[in-house]
Amino acid sequence: MTSLTSGTRLAGTEIEALRQAGRRARVLVAGSLNHDEILIADHDPGDEGAVRVRDRVTAPGGHAGNCACALAALGAEVSLLAAVGADDTGELLVSDLRAQRVDVSPIVRIAGSPTGRVVIPVLGEQHFMLLLPGANDELAGEHVRQALAGDYDALVIFDPAAPALAEIFAATAGTALGENLFWNPGGIYAHQRSSAQYLARCRTILVNRNEWPAVQAGLPAGWAGRTEVVQTLGADGSAGHSGEGVLHAPAEAVQLMDPTGAGDAFAAGYVLATLAGLALPRRLAVGNICGALAVTAVGARGRHATLADLAGWRAPC
Repeated sequence: MTSLTSGTRLAGTEIEALRQAGRRARVLVAGSLNHDEILIADHDPGDEGAVRVRDRVTAPGGHAGNCACALAALGAEVSLLAAVGADDTGELLVSDLRAQRVDVSPIVRIAGSPTGRVVIPVLGEQHFMLLLPGANDELAGEHVRQALAGDYDALVIFDPAAPALAEIFAATAGTALGENLFWNPGGIYAHQRSSAQYLARCRTILVNRNEWPAVQAGLPAGWAGRTEVVQTLGADGSAGHSGEGVLHAPAEAVQLMDPTGAGDAFAAGYVLATLAGLALPRRLAVGNICGALAVTAVGARGRHATLADLAGWRAPC
């Protein structure tokens, strides 16, 4: 494994490449939208234990929505394919996305299903997600086909309902867009055997350290010459697995407030850096900065990096 040093500095030419990529590329993000309830405590109480919650935050969330907002903050032209209920919570989520310059026209509203909710206990350095998917489970193949009628240069996939996921890969097979698929299968899809059929179809697979063993087992022989896997490692940074081996990029040093949404922010930075033509070490560096800034505020969208942040990046601690 090759390692980089921390304390990233991005050159002016790299910032300009990111700016131009944001201006010329249209990105579609597909996956979940949720209303998050974040409960922060100092430690895991253990089985049948108890711990006092010292802070509670409710905020818009969902992996796809978080990533779309992070891409928009970086200056990208981004649309979101997701489902919400025909309720006040759904309207709140859509309004928040619209305010952050995300194109919400592909979002579908499902009558009779509530907007998704997630309870996120943050217990010291650990965090968990308790999912009530609601309308997210109603995203269907027809919604995918309608969204893909648009002209997109890249598709970032998170956790859409299984029929929608299958349609995404079916509809993009043999197309130019199909050559630019980025997939974060998350804890649900990473551990499903049926997901293996999609892995080698992706340009990039994004996983965390817990998802990597399952994804690695599902990859076909020779995958490293065609697909790259990027692993987020929390306080240990990130790693890129490709045909040239494994490259490790240490994390940027920041004060952790809340890890919720850090992986989604990392994905946004990494995708834009890929579209900008940056090399793997620099793609990891951009992703690490975006992830680092995300953990300095409470909530999945409390702090997203901008190009100005990247240009002037100096880790605060």
